[in-house]
Amino acid sequence: MLVLALAGFWLVQSKPLDTTWTPTHLALPLSTQADRLEVLVSDVPLEKAIAEKSLTLMTAAGPLVVKESTVRVNNADQLREARFMPLLVLSAIAGGALVLFLVGLFAPRIGAFHQNGLIDMHLDTL
Repeated sequence: MLVLALAGFWLVQSKPLDTTWTPTHLALPLSTQADRLEVLVSDVPLEKAIAEKSLTLMTAAGPLVVKESTVRVNNADQLREARFMPLLVLSAIAGGALVLFLVGLFAPRIGAFHQNGLIDMHLDTL
């Protein structure tokens, strides 16, 4: 159990943590992220500038009024958080297996004291 838990711990910990961005086609509207993110353009909130149609984008065809905005999010922090619970469980299993291994390793040696006249009083009837 100890070896399996340590191998699992190593596999989870050594898995590369790619900083993944939300794909462009799945980018969220800025209005849904308003509680976490606010974009200011010349000290004016971006959503307000888009609503007032005061924000333009210069293209080769000429100025284009911006009608919507989306947000792409870096998910690296969520990936790190997702690793926490498996690492915690594997650490607990490894710790328990190590304790059981050590108890099993030293229990026969402790039992050798019974041969030298050292007895446990709670095991004997008086």
